[in-house]
Amino acid sequence: MMVSKSIENRASQILDELKVKTPPVDVEKIAKKRGLHVVPYELGDVSGVLYVDKGQGTIGYNPNESEVRRRFTIAHELGHYELHRLDKDVFVDNKQFKILLRDQRSSSGEVIIEQEANGFAAALLMPKNMLLKEIEKRNFDLSDEENDPIQELANKFQVSVQAMTFRMMNLNLF
Repeated sequence: MMVSKSIENRASQILDELKVKTPPVDVEKIAKKRGLHVVPYELGDVSGVLYVDKGQGTIGYNPNESEVRRRFTIAHELGHYELHRLDKDVFVDNKQFKILLRDQRSSSGEVIIEQEANGFAAALLMPKNMLLKEIEKRNFDLSDEENDPIQELANKFQVSVQAMTFRMMNLNLF
């Protein structure tokens, strides 16, 4: 899934506003600075939830998941807040709120707003300019079995190898 230029720009704008220049991006701090509450919440098989009521957002994340998964979940829910909270078809019903859950269906990208939130999360956690800088610093050799460069980048950005691989493919860095 390619991240649209407007989503890339939105994530970049937030990072610029908050003067985030180096990885790893502190996604929880960013969410809080954007006015959201971020709380651990027992969610069973669900990774995260965004609850919006009268413009105020709360991100609940599953504390039982790995740190990289929690970070992506928070960034994903922040993406919904930044990209979709004013969309009446997504967030406003008769009670003035709607709940979106981050689960298997959202992770697989079956729904366009889920693809957009995933794209936003990737752009926020692995900004193109920071990623290119880190690649330039390394002798990037995918055939190096001893020092896996994708694993090194994933560690630096505190994301999963899968997320880093998708991001690099989507940016045509292979």
